[in-house]
Amino acid sequence: MKKIVLVTLSALFMISGCASNKDSKNAKSPVNTLVFVHGAHLTSNAWSSVTTLLEKDGYNTLSVNLPGREPSANPNDITLDVSSLALCKAIQNVNGPITFIAHSQGGAVVNNALSICPLDNIKNIIYVAAVAPANGDKPFSLLDSSDEENYFKGVSFDEESGWMIIGDKDSFVSVFTNSTSNEVASFISSQAVNEPAITGDGVVSYVAEYFSTINKFYIYTKQDKIISINSQKAITEKIDLKDHAVIDTGHLPMISDSQKVANQIKIFLP
Repeated sequence: MKKIVLVTLSALFMISGCASNKDSKNAKSPVNTLVFVHGAHLTSNAWSSVTTLLEKDGYNTLSVNLPGREPSANPNDITLDVSSLALCKAIQNVNGPITFIAHSQGGAVVNNALSICPLDNIKNIIYVAAVAPANGDKPFSLLDSSDEENYFKGVSFDEESGWMIIGDKDSFVSVFTNSTSNEVASFISSQAVNEPAITGDGVVSYVAEYFSTINKFYIYTKQDKIISINSQKAITEKIDLKDHAVIDTGHLPMISDSQKVANQIKIFLP
């Protein structure tokens, strides 16, 4: 069934891209495009400070807003495959080399997209406190039980609707960041959204040989309570990293320590 779904999604993607082929040929190809993928309960705006810093240094960036950011969406329609297909559509006109920068659940969306995007220009993946499921694994299969316990301090599953609902924003903020800044806390609280539960239940699929050709980097977050440092180490044991770094932050370093994240990306990709 998984193979049938992927074939169908790939076909849909290729059809949707046909009308844009002429525009793609005429577009100026960037040297390298950094494609930022947010995690659960976030939007593309979570990356805004990092992308602003990198654009000032001449980097070409694209922040993708995945499905399910609107309260009017049907969360039960937003599977992992649907999220990955949306990511593929967002990058279909990027002709030059692509570097994904994926946070948290975004790592699963990126890995799964490798089986859907008909592209050969995906060169690098930088995981930031992210899951990076192997072929056949679920997104959160390697997380510690303490990570789940912390997550549910501010979030609950509404079985009737299919949403993971942020019921206690103060608790949500306290476990998602270790920052004591009121500005950081206010930003997280104001832009956090409910998350389609079904996305995290998907099974990642990709060709292992193709995955091995992509350069992979990891930014560990030492004070993380959502994907703990122990969970992050278990995750990276299953992938061949080209390089890594450790930042002494909570789960949202792109918000609390954007300069550190931007600097580290530049070190990985000089």
